[in-house]
Amino acid sequence: MSPSDRFKVTTDRVKASPVKKKRSEKKMKPLAGILLGGVKLAVLAAIAVGIWSVLTPYFRKDRNTDGDQFRAFPENTVDVIALGSSHMQYAFNPGYFYAETGYYSYVFGSVCQPFSESVYLLEEVLKTQHPETVVIDVFTLLPQSQVCYADGTYYIAMDMMSGKTRTDAAEGIPDTVDDETKLGYTYDLYMNHDNWKTMDFSDLDAVAKAASPDQGIEWGLGYVDQKPENLQFTPLEVFQPQKEVPLSDDEKYWIDRLADLCKQNDIHLIFVKTPYQEDQADADKLGSLWKYFDEKGYEYIDFLAKASELGWYLDMDGDTWHNNTWGAEIVTRHLADVIREKGYVTKHSDNPEAKPVYETARRRASEYLLTKQNVNIYSLLEDAKKYPCTILFRYKGEDHSSIGQYENGALNALGLNHDFIKDKEKDYYAAVKDGVLLQESSTPFDIELAGNQISLKEDDILFNGASTGLTGELQIIFCDDDFEWINAVPIDYASSHFWKKSCDGWNCTWNP
Repeated sequence: MSPSDRFKVTTDRVKASPVKKKRSEKKMKPLAGILLGGVKLAVLAAIAVGIWSVLTPYFRKDRNTDGDQFRAFPENTVDVIALGSSHMQYAFNPGYFYAETGYYSYVFGSVCQPFSESVYLLEEVLKTQHPETVVIDVFTLLPQSQVCYADGTYYIAMDMMSGKTRTDAAEGIPDTVDDETKLGYTYDLYMNHDNWKTMDFSDLDAVAKAASPDQGIEWGLGYVDQKPENLQFTPLEVFQPQKEVPLSDDEKYWIDRLADLCKQNDIHLIFVKTPYQEDQADADKLGSLWKYFDEKGYEYIDFLAKASELGWYLDMDGDTWHNNTWGAEIVTRHLADVIREKGYVTKHSDNPEAKPVYETARRRASEYLLTKQNVNIYSLLEDAKKYPCTILFRYKGEDHSSIGQYENGALNALGLNHDFIKDKEKDYYAAVKDGVLLQESSTPFDIELAGNQISLKEDDILFNGASTGLTGELQIIFCDDDFEWINAVPIDYASSHFWKKSCDGWNCTWNP
């Protein structure tokens, strides 16, 4: 055997060496096993997450569907978002805002909404909407809010969120909340898994329906109404700050984070404190907040300081915490003025799917403002220009009529053609619907409206032959266009204080 042959054989043996091969396999197997194990773990984790996501909705009880309703709204439609606690939910009415501006707004509020959760709720908003303005109430940064703070307020707010935003929002839960509760809020299947015991599996359709997102769009658009009850004018007691209360690092962090999020998305941010009965501790903290906002250049509106200027009264316009429907009109109207005058909405578009919802909201707003609880003729005249309603009018011409220039202009603005100063001695009868004059005459007439026979007489206005029972020398009746409600306001010229702008209506001699 030649040397070259011997070298070949040796080389072949080395290549085929079982010892070398086994050593190589030993090195390959652990690496392959690790990779395979990692893939298995990833697959199992993905399956677990999928099962978790699918099952979670079936086990939730009494969930907050406000988030579902918001996500069901047409995308890229909302111009203004209002965030915050019930103080905002009761104070901002998208129906009023639409009537004032034509812009679309939405209240994404929740009970005692923690300020940190407001930040994540805005992130939730930005998934489907691109508002140009955000308004947020600062109540939950004030001492009085502690009476309503409970761990559950975090869950209620988080329940309005979806996907990763919901789990990220756990960052806002304070360390004072125990780990198990925090885990339950973050992954609520963990908290609610025992609910299967009360589920009726004999009705699977009902089980599936309960787990499905709420597809409805409520005409209230997040607003919560409260009817006026105690009709008296009580000036709001406003306290002046007596000491500075330092903001915590945590409070500054969430305030600045909200401001940064708005800045990143070209959103105008307005902090507000809606009217309520504050105390000295709240006034001190509020003063410190305003000072911090001044230092940072953040915009804010103090409705407590503006209450007297705006004509907002405790009892008449709200209780110690919440605005009623009349108070909400004052707050919303002022915000509408600010946002419109500063040009904070520039990209509004009349989405054909959303517009009917806002028209419904505007129509319902007219019911709050024009129904028989309201006897203030001046607010009625102003609101009747903005909100859908039918007006029936009867005027007995008299030389001693107390109608002045303001009243004459207000009546003409409703659609009435009569000059009540130049022709004060002439009788006048008219019917107006949504600002459009339907019929007018110097003599009584009959007209059919929404299936009702209306008779305008010399001394009364009859509905299907029945009197309202409230006549007066001048009679104005405000009605829903479908006549679901009627507010008849009689005015005797001898009671000329009805025509004085300083008259509050409820202190006048006439008692409805």
